[in-house]
Amino acid sequence: MSIYISKNNQQSGPFDESKVLEMLNSGQLSTDDFAIRQGASHWQKLGELFPDAGRQSAAQAAFAQPANQPPAVNQPPVVNQPAAAAVKPKKSRKGLLIGCLGILLLSGLVLAVVGFFAYRNMFPAESVENLPDKVKDFTLDTRYPPKGNIWGSETNYVGSYKRGTESVLYLMTAYANEAAAKDAFQSSLARTCKTGESPMYFSFMKNGSEMSQGATCAAPLYVQKDNKLVTIGGSGSIDALIEFAENLPFNGGAQMKKK
Repeated sequence: MSIYISKNNQQSGPFDESKVLEMLNSGQLSTDDFAIRQGASHWQKLGELFPDAGRQSAAQAAFAQPANQPPAVNQPPVVNQPAAAAVKPKKSRKGLLIGCLGILLLSGLVLAVVGFFAYRNMFPAESVENLPDKVKDFTLDTRYPPKGNIWGSETNYVGSYKRGTESVLYLMTAYANEAAAKDAFQSSLARTCKTGESPMYFSFMKNGSEMSQGATCAAPLYVQKDNKLVTIGGSGSIDALIEFAENLPFNGGAQMKKK
């Protein structure tokens, strides 16, 4: 192992142990000189490091130069001699463990919150406003559980209504915003209208105000209001579908007028 030497307040090295012993035996070094092994934290006399090394004669001892003063305990060596640097304290494992646990707890909390909202978006609560129990004299016969996507940008409410022998199938889709509802309105028309067939557009008017807008290529009937799009079909007559649309909660008895 390499050794650094301090003699006459001058540091030198590193030297191999064999070289240090050679210098001790030749008188270049004294057992009262100081040394530190690579990786050690304090200095020692060479006589302590090598107790069996050859001793100086009485004459050599008489003419030997005064003993060096050792560096202060844990004194760092000269620059560019990292081997003799003081041992760095180890980082606390306890702090690292606490930090990791904190990150895990925070990540778990975030996942739990995201999971809660994702579940709520996919399985929203029932809505009488979006799926009413009655539309004029049409009575809700079957209520299907509402469903949405994980992002909450689209929620569907489905039900079937009956009035005597007439039945109406109702689908209400609530979108994240009005622009998305209008896009769905146009794309739904494009899918159901046959090639070259032009849809009929109309408004639902009440007291001179447009309550909503709609369109159809015979069937189904589409009604769009703000961020909501209603699709109306079934085995009833077209007059029954129109009457049903005119009495949706957001139309409130409006009359359908062709645009």
